[in-house]
Amino acid sequence: MNYPTPALQPLPVSSLATEQSRQRLAAAIIATTAGIAYATEPYQQQLLDRYARGRLTLDEVVYSLEAAALFRANAR
Repeated sequence: MNYPTPALQPLPVSSLATEQSRQRLAAAIIATTAGIAYATEPYQQQLLDRYARGRLTLDEVVYSLEAAALFRANAR
């Protein structure tokens, strides 16, 4: 059967999101992984920094991380 696929649409970005709230989210992400044997790679840190400054949306960060993971998986 041929099922229709829903069109992908970006999540709405709240105009209320301030730089301070983005920085808190980025800090929370880093703090959550602090106790885990996981080091943030420079590329990941750059994405978080760009998000915290409002240069990227959360959707763009997730897309970039998924694209990098797919690239690495295919490179092996």
